[in-house]
Amino acid sequence: MLFKLVRLLRELRETVKHMIVAVAGGKGGTGKTTVAASLAFLLSRRAKVLLGDIDVDNPCSYTLLGIELKLFREIYAYRPVVDESACKLCGLCANYCPVHALVVIPGKKLIFVETLCEGCGLCEAVCPHQAIREGKTTIGYLKTGSIKNLDLIVGELKPGSRKYHEVAEETMREILKKTDDYDFTLIDCPPGTGFSVAEAIKHSDLVVAVTEPSRLGIYDLVKFKKLVELYGKKLIVVANKYGLPGGTYKELEKIAPDSYKIPYDDSLVKAYIRGKTVVEAYPDSPSAKALEKLSQLLLKL
Repeated sequence: MLFKLVRLLRELRETVKHMIVAVAGGKGGTGKTTVAASLAFLLSRRAKVLLGDIDVDNPCSYTLLGIELKLFREIYAYRPVVDESACKLCGLCANYCPVHALVVIPGKKLIFVETLCEGCGLCEAVCPHQAIREGKTTIGYLKTGSIKNLDLIVGELKPGSRKYHEVAEETMREILKKTDDYDFTLIDCPPGTGFSVAEAIKHSDLVVAVTEPSRLGIYDLVKFKKLVELYGKKLIVVANKYGLPGGTYKELEKIAPDSYKIPYDDSLVKAYIRGKTVVEAYPDSPSAKALEKLSQLLLKL
């Protein structure tokens, strides 16, 4: 397994000046953020590292690294602004709205339901009285922080907003603007195989798929591998919590015979409770040593 991973990194070294690594894997709870934050911490000891967190619904990488975030800027989306004096309550905008964010009470009022609006702007385009103009609303936030050689960019969805993908996409754009300034860019992805995960994979040189020895973990890994293959990216499968009693190890070996294994130990739980990475809190633990070896492989570049 180690030989194959080293060979993979040698192939990458011929074409990559700085490395972008997407840390993903499908199922939630496998330890993607733990792996991403740990690798970022370890790599930053010898290289300049950017960690981007696009799990905008629940960003928590900064808590494990003990980084205090500061607001960089707000993320906006289109919001229709209705001029009630010009509106004739014809109902055309409501009829064309694909998500029914506009409702007309005949002869009385036009109601706008902001939480339903997708920001398509169709209402403004079809209004025959020019009673709707373009406005904007805050849907999320970009936050930054740093410690030594490690910088962090975090996207965070505004509470109540449904524009998850828009915030993740804007966060990804901000990350990609800065990758040339770093030796490594790690992207902490959300669970699943949705749009934001696909975008991270598309722009990455290497994908680290974090899974666990459970039936659901294996099932999601199969789907995730197909997505990575679709983009033709190099893949390292990391089997986290390896050795957990009752694990589906035979199935895991069939799907990922060359997986890099991180053993399960109590230190992982203790470190998580303390709000730290295991490599910082318990550097001599089996799981921390395994993560250290994985970071050394990436440093071969």
